[in-house]
Amino acid sequence: MCGLFQDPFGGANCAVEDASYDCPIPEGINLGRRTSVSAESMTSTQVQPQDVACFPKTESQEARLLSALRMNVLFQQMEPEIGSTLVQAMREKHVPKGGIVIKQGDDGKYCYVTESGTLDVYVQPPGTPADVALAAPSDQLGTKVLTYGPGAAFGELALMYMQPRAASVVATSDCVLWALDRVTFRSVLAHADIQHRLMLGAFMRQVPLLQHLREDERARVSDAIHLVDYRAGEVVLREGDIGTQFFMVVYGLAEVTKADDKEHPVTLLQRGDYFGELALLRRAPRAATVTASERSPDGKMRSHGCWVLYPTS
Repeated sequence: MCGLFQDPFGGANCAVEDASYDCPIPEGINLGRRTSVSAESMTSTQVQPQDVACFPKTESQEARLLSALRMNVLFQQMEPEIGSTLVQAMREKHVPKGGIVIKQGDDGKYCYVTESGTLDVYVQPPGTPADVALAAPSDQLGTKVLTYGPGAAFGELALMYMQPRAASVVATSDCVLWALDRVTFRSVLAHADIQHRLMLGAFMRQVPLLQHLREDERARVSDAIHLVDYRAGEVVLREGDIGTQFFMVVYGLAEVTKADDKEHPVTLLQRGDYFGELALLRRAPRAATVTASERSPDGKMRSHGCWVLYPTS
């Protein structure tokens, strides 16, 4: 199973060139840390996923919850283990018709997924202070802008970015929701980030292109890296396209081919190999096509992936 990373420049499958060249990262590429939105810090004692409470659910409920999270842009690049942990930590909440689930201006404590029922979303006029919106009576919540039904996920942005709730959500029928609390949400994501950095740091020490970097430089590079899984046969980079990224193979294999001889790969890329950097260095079209390969030394089908590194402004 593999997914596809959509890069911030709008490209899905950018294209490629020859494999490993011992070229430095060009000076024009800024690998500085991206500006982040304020979020509360997590102490080491909070980041303990083994202590996360689990609430019973049927297999079909777990599948629906995971699907709902995957539909939300915040969770689209979420690792399967993270999704499972979040789903298991969600607790059932019954809301009667007319009940206010979220009040605009309030601090965010939970995010929700709708199991059954419907809810309307209301927004106060632009510029309304948070305290005024929070004090508004239930019949003066603003303009209705949206309706949520079964499978809808909402409320996660306030948990992620420490911003007051941007809208009010009111049940228009008896509802069953699944709620995820703020501490669990932040702890699971923080732990996942720590594990991601540890794994990425260990991997980068094995890549010749990055072995000379200091620890602080590796940390800067890791801020610009994303893990992408590709299905066997899926094109990672296409010959002739303009490149905005370069790639490193984390696991699996990838074939490099030229347009004039697609049947015979130029080379086979494996863990630690990197490609696509020449298009960035030379500002030239991709010189070859790279495709995730089903070939493996023991002849078995395997999943394939690449770490995607793209320049940040």
